[in-house]
This record gives sequence, C-alpha cells and structure tokens, in this order.
Amino acid sequence: MKTGVLLEELIYISHASKTDFALSMNMTPSGLSKILKGGRLPFLKEKRAFSKMAAGYFAEILYDDFCYLKFERIFPVLYDFSSKYELEMFLSNAIEYAFDKDFDEENNGSLGYSDREASFLGKKTILNMFCVLVSDYLTREEGVPMELYSTLPWFDKIYGDILSRIKLLTSKRQKDILLNQFVEPHSIDEADKNYDIDVVSTIVNCQKSVDLNLWQVKKEINSTFFLLRGRFLMLFSFQIDGTPLMTFITHRGYLTSFYNSLMKREAKKVSYNGIEARKALKADPDLLSKLIDRKIDAVYNFISIGYLITEQELERARSEEYVKKSLLSLFRNILDKDTIFYVTIDAMLGFCATGKAIVPLVGAIDFPSKERISYLTRFNVSINEQSSDKIRVVNSELPKAAVLCSKGFSLIYMIDSKYESEKIHYFESDLINDILKKEIDGDGMILMDFSLDLWENYLDEMSGSFVMADFEMGEESDEMDF
Repeated sequence: MKTGVLLEELIYISHASKTDFALSMNMTPSGLSKILKGGRLPFLKEKRAFSKMAAGYFAEILYDDFCYLKFERIFPVLYDFSSKYELEMFLSNAIEYAFDKDFDEENNGSLGYSDREASFLGKKTILNMFCVLVSDYLTREEGVPMELYSTLPWFDKIYGDILSRIKLLTSKRQKDILLNQFVEPHSIDEADKNYDIDVVSTIVNCQKSVDLNLWQVKKEINSTFFLLRGRFLMLFSFQIDGTPLMTFITHRGYLTSFYNSLMKREAKKVSYNGIEARKALKADPDLLSKLIDRKIDAVYNFISIGYLITEQELERARSEEYVKKSLLSLFRNILDKDTIFYVTIDAMLGFCATGKAIVPLVGAIDFPSKERISYLTRFNVSINEQSSDKIRVVNSELPKAAVLCSKGFSLIYMIDSKYESEKIHYFESDLINDILKKEIDGDGMILMDFSLDLWENYLDEMSGSFVMADFEMGEESDEMDF
C-alpha cells in the first residue's frame, strides 16, 4: 500500500480532518495534500520522525478496546493491541514500511519489489511486520488465489508471543487462501505435554480463516518459514542471546529454488476437502471398509452428526451410493460396539433447533420439527443400564467439529455454517484421543452421568419445546390469514 493511500485510510478511519492532521504534523494542508496524492515524499532523513508523529496522532484518536477491528480493510492480518503505545508502534512500523516501498519505487523503479531482503529483530517488531507484510500482499492482490506454506510452530510456545496473537479479521477470502502447514507428529505430543495447547481448537479456528491442509513430515525440516509462493519468504531464527529474528525475502529466483527444495521433502498430506475425500474413496473403495472394520474407541460430537439416520432418509441426498452405504455401516458399527460417546449440550440442542443431522461426505439431512423427537428416540435401542459408561454429556464451549478415534488413528471432521464446505484431517496416532479425553475429564467438563431417566427427561423437554413452537407458529399463521 502506498503512503498516501495508507494515510488517507487512517484519516478516514479516525474521522479526522486533513487540516487537523496537517497541523499536528507541523505541515500546511497543501503540503499534506501532495503527500496524499503521491506528488512528493518527506525527505529520507525525516521518514522515521514523520512516521512516529503520524502514528502518535492516529493512536491517540483510535485506541480503545478491540480497536484492531477498525483496521480490517487495510490490515486484514492484525492483533489485539494491549495498549495505546502498542498501537502507536504498529502504525509507526506500517507507515515507515509504506515510505520504504515508495522510496524504492521512486529511486529504482522496482514496481515488483522483486529483489528485496530485510531483517526484523525482536518479538514486537516481528509481530508488527508480519501483520504489515502479509496484509500488504492480501490487500494488494485481493481475489487472487494464494498458496501459503509454513512450518511455523503452532503447537508449541517458541513463537507463542507472536503467533498466538495474530488474527485474520475477515473470512471473505477463505477459499482464496490455501495454507499448507507442515507438522511433525512429535510436535503435537510436545504441545500437549509441555504447553497444554488445544490442538483441535487451533485447527478448527484456523480453518475458519483459510483453507487448511496439514502435511505430516517424516524427516524434520530444519527451517522455520512462512512462504507465499512466488511472492515472499519469511525465515525465522534466534540470535545467540535468544532474540528472535525474521528475514523477509522477495528474490524470485531464490523463492523458486526454495519451493522446489520443499516439494522434494518426504511429506504426506493428511487433509481432504469433501471433493478430494470422495475422489479418494472412489479410487479405493476399501478405505471406508477398513475404517468400518476397525473398533471405534471414542467419538467426540461437538456438532450434530447423524448416527441415527436411515437408508430411506439418505435416498433424497445427493451423493454416491457407495458413500451412503459405507457411512450407514460405519454409523451402525459405532452404535453397536462399545464406543464411548462424548456429546456437548450445544450439539444436542443444535439438532433440536435446526433439525439438521450431518452426514459426512453427504451433507445435512433436514428433519421438520414434528419428526425430530422420533428421530432422537431411535437412540433408545443403544441405551441400557451401563449407558453412563458409554455416553458422556459435556457442558463446555468446544470447537465445532466431530472427532472419531480408533487405535492408532484419529479423524477430525468439520463443516461450515452453510453445511457446504467440508474438511477432514486425519492423524495416524492416538494423540488426539488422549488429548481430548484428558482435556474433558481433567477440566471437569462432564456435566452429569448419562442415564435412561436423563434421556427421557431430555426428550420430554424437547417435545414440549416443539409443541410450543408449533403452537406459536400456528398463531402467527392464523393472524396472517386473518
């Protein structure tokens, strides 16, 4: 973003007048106008002083709780500022970066900024410049698909002070941004044991902002990087005293070489969207059979999966017959065996409120309100005196996903709020099951032991809610007819 455009946007966001801003900068309105229109730049020696003064002016006006949300249009990648000083430092870095780009273009004519390399030292500077640089490319090339590749350590706290604060403020570009995250199996284990990081929530929250693909690497990649293919590379390291360093590279030749080297690494993709998953099953129908034949140890239902769906109800769904039949067999296997069910109250209430039973790779099957109780009563067959050992009701805000766990295997399933876009991540490990079980049992999230009486009381309460809802809808209908 050019300096003039950035300053114009900041003036607009702060509802300030250009005259007031000019006077605060000890400038005439006409002098400011030339900068805003790109007619001239401050002298190079004035760059830092100008940036700090402008940042101080806007921070004074704009800082308050959650003020970072005001910058969505110009900084779609940002963080929540803990103080006015922090906002001021960020804006100073952003304005100075815009000046550097304009000076480079004016002096070298390097419109593509193709051979630049710069280094940034310290946590705060890296945090600020990561947001500035990535935001610049996202806003500059809006609507253009972007491929990102990363080994940034999500699952430990080496860069926790930086990565944990960064937010993508808009999901409008989710389908345009593909993030390929390389993960080493032991890093997930270390995240759980050493740092108590919620791995499932991290994955689900990331998927809300970008199209996430996880890659499992056999050989350790001895480089921490963030690559936007064909645009830039960020390399992360530490100095001898422990200070973090980020090197920003845009040399096209090196970017190509780095990408080619990365693709030669032994990495296995462990993520599929719905289309990819159906293609994989079509190419190898035994994949689902192998899953069906396994003993499913536990399922974590944080969304309303349609385990009770029937073959007749699937007939109207648009999906391949072999997929429908395989999923029905999988659901029956889960219900008939000693699978432990963890279900959130939100998921239970969610089905009653929406009437949508989610069938992975098929879609959401709709049930009108009058049919929802009869659907739920199908579960009675699976309930007995030992149900408290089989079913655990959880009262907590858990990530909107379903997780299926077998010995040496875990699968995370997500679907968007429109019940259209699906994502599946799988891990050849018991870690996800171990992490979730420890999190739920250890934090006291279990609301109560499940029993037949509890289930019947729940059905009675839901039935009463549906009767009242139907009655109110009938009254509204009568009034409209009248």
